[in-house]
Amino acid sequence: MALTYSLKYKKINFFQKVVMEKEGEIIIDRNSFRLKGKGAQDMGENIFFSDMKDLFIKDDLLMFTTYTKEKYVLSSFSSLFDSFIKDFMKVRNEFLAENLFMKVGMLVREYDGAAEIINTYEKSLNKGKSRIQIYEGSIVIIPELKECVVIYLDFLKSHEFDEDEYVLKLTLDNGNTIKISKLGTYFEDAKETMETLMGKMYERILNNLNEALPGFDPATLLKLANKVKGGKAVQFSTFKKLHDDLPSRLFDLAIQCNVHMGEKMKLLRSISGDENFYLGFAFSNREKKEMTVKALMIAAIPEKNIVAIGLSGCQDSGFYFFRIIMEQGDAKEKLPAKIMEINQSMVIFRYDLNPLLRDRREINKSKYRTAVKRLSYLRLLRKSFLAKSVNVETDRFSAELDKIFEKALVLPKNTGGNGRGNLNLAEQ
Repeated sequence: MALTYSLKYKKINFFQKVVMEKEGEIIIDRNSFRLKGKGAQDMGENIFFSDMKDLFIKDDLLMFTTYTKEKYVLSSFSSLFDSFIKDFMKVRNEFLAENLFMKVGMLVREYDGAAEIINTYEKSLNKGKSRIQIYEGSIVIIPELKECVVIYLDFLKSHEFDEDEYVLKLTLDNGNTIKISKLGTYFEDAKETMETLMGKMYERILNNLNEALPGFDPATLLKLANKVKGGKAVQFSTFKKLHDDLPSRLFDLAIQCNVHMGEKMKLLRSISGDENFYLGFAFSNREKKEMTVKALMIAAIPEKNIVAIGLSGCQDSGFYFFRIIMEQGDAKEKLPAKIMEINQSMVIFRYDLNPLLRDRREINKSKYRTAVKRLSYLRLLRKSFLAKSVNVETDRFSAELDKIFEKALVLPKNTGGNGRGNLNLAEQ
């Protein structure tokens, strides 16, 4: 059911000129809201949540901008502004949580609490009173008055409960820390839920690894599960520290269905070296009779300003090449951030490169529309896309690499952000 509030609003263009000012109402729906002036003849203006770029709340005003660089100012809610802003943010955050793929798996529990984010520079962002939704693969924090945030369990480095302060502390792979407090009488229940959730996640991963890698002891597989989790690509040299036989077994697992891809990846490994080679694995649904394995292989060559991605399953989907940096900088220093971009995109979108390769028109008609606009890692990876190679002959692939390396070292004049890159070797 739509929510309606009376208000005044004005629209300001790119040149900061007021082009519309009306008294009327706002009608809030699931995916959008309508700003409508008084009178039956005024059809109003419909604005989709996906088209909103920035949002500001100040006193009794709500201001926001759109991706078309228009600005709106909503005011004069009488005494109902507090009620309006809570309703507005609740609907908008539910939209974002759904369309930014924050909800992974089934909802397990939901609590009332408060959240605070502390970044790597020790700067704190207080999200305030929030709903804490715990799913099978993620934790979604939905504040009353601020934008929602997600913690994917695949990128959760550690978690701990402070029983003196009644705080749940979550440390992420990117260095950020999230503190969830004010759980009240639900603190013990939240602790039990979290421990059970993490236990089930590792049990599922261990079952998959045990079937895919028979012969390894439980301790080694547990350490491996902690590294790869739901599909993250891990530095190849790390596997040697877990078990001497693990690197070769994992590489064989990655290429078992695709000999041609394995030959080409060996060539890339010989150039990148194992310190710049990464492997990740995604396993099929356990309900199927036979488990299938899909591998994410990443070969980074900083000297050539390039990262190659190979997705190996029982079908050859080719190799995808990305620049490490788009403008100025040292590619070697930027490499960890690029690997994080790839891991986030591949794990969250389940090894699906479609949101990277579709052009803008296709994206606007797809479920990825909001994600491409708002997720910086996905947007950056799209813009850095350079080429795709689908040729199966290893000797020709070797010749193609020279063209790719040359292209990667030339800074693009304008990628346009369409995700198609600058070179399609399949068409040459």
